[in-house]
Amino acid sequence: MNSLPVGARRYRPILEALALLAVTFPLAVWLRLPTLWLLMPLLLITVTKRAYEAYGLTLENPGRVGFHLAVITAVFVPYAVGHYALWHWWFGATFHLRLPPQLIPSALDQIFIVALPEEFFFRGYLQTQCDHVWGTPYRLMGAACGVGLPFTAGVFAFCHVLYGGPVRLVVFFPALLYGWLRARSTTIAVPVLYHAGSNLLMQIMLTSLAA
Repeated sequence: MNSLPVGARRYRPILEALALLAVTFPLAVWLRLPTLWLLMPLLLITVTKRAYEAYGLTLENPGRVGFHLAVITAVFVPYAVGHYALWHWWFGATFHLRLPPQLIPSALDQIFIVALPEEFFFRGYLQTQCDHVWGTPYRLMGAACGVGLPFTAGVFAFCHVLYGGPVRLVVFFPALLYGWLRARSTTIAVPVLYHAGSNLLMQIMLTSLAA
């Protein structure tokens, strides 16, 4: 690797992550194994004997309860109200609270099959690799951030567009939240729970809205 140009050596962590992404994405889609998003970087980190804690595999610094109550109030409440307002105005829908069928299995699926693998690859691994190169020179509401945060959110959204079409570009915005939570709280457990909670809230909204 020392024979690489200086620029390539500098960007080696990002190039490594993008190379792993190029392998993981088609395999996860083709084999229908979302857990590969977790297993592939975990294997690489283990083989190269890196510290798991550096990639968010820790329960340290999850944040105070008051902090999370404030974030939930600031993010999820406006989302729910705005979602209802849009559907009511555009489709004439009314809201009657209904929980999705199989709520507990669905919640476990969102946490362990969807959110944990995706958050570990993108916020735990990719964002960390980007931070190794670009650093975290900015402070954003208590979080040390860098270019890696929006870059990772963009890559995350791009992967969703490739798999689900242009409408999935919207995931760029919650990805910014997950990246900020990862930067502020250290552990990926926090963005995992927010990611799963976001998906469950969307399911509840869709189940509860009737035209």
